[in-house]
Amino acid sequence: MDLRDGYVPFNDASATLRSKGCSVMASFLELQFHGSFFKFQTMLTVFAPFDQVLMNRVGNLTEYSSIFHRHVVPCRLSWSDLVSLDDGTVLRTNLVGFSMNISRSDDVLKLNGVSVILPEVYHNGWLMVHGISEVLEVPERTEETERPEQVTVASPEFGNSSPANENTISHSHFFTYRHP
Repeated sequence: MDLRDGYVPFNDASATLRSKGCSVMASFLELQFHGSFFKFQTMLTVFAPFDQVLMNRVGNLTEYSSIFHRHVVPCRLSWSDLVSLDDGTVLRTNLVGFSMNISRSDDVLKLNGVSVILPEVYHNGWLMVHGISEVLEVPERTEETERPEQVTVASPEFGNSSPANENTISHSHFFTYRHP
């Protein structure tokens, strides 16, 4: 995969997202990752809100990066991976300090209360995209959100192929579990 050979890594995913009504997320995907993306064998899961829910949010250019990165998990999670996770499992995202809490309501998988409505919109060996009903919001800071969490490293099956000494959020693949 060399960008100099004319290969654009997100073309297929972006085209699929556009055909499903997720043009804004398709554009974010194309703009956020460049040649350095391939330095490590990074795997990703993108949770893509539909255009109609994102259009009210994209007026402020300074929010683009935050909006995109809070919808990206730095590991590849298929639909079967997601539904096998217990309620209360917390997924870290590419936005430092932001995470997604898994729950279910009437057999609908939810991330921070937002429904996953179109599982596996797109997938390949390193990228998985799921459609969601709303934008994932950054919660208000409270004393509860300031408490440290116990962190458990995810197994390599979810795409943890980063070097051991690489600790940046974009290359660390882990889940956080909150214990009562």
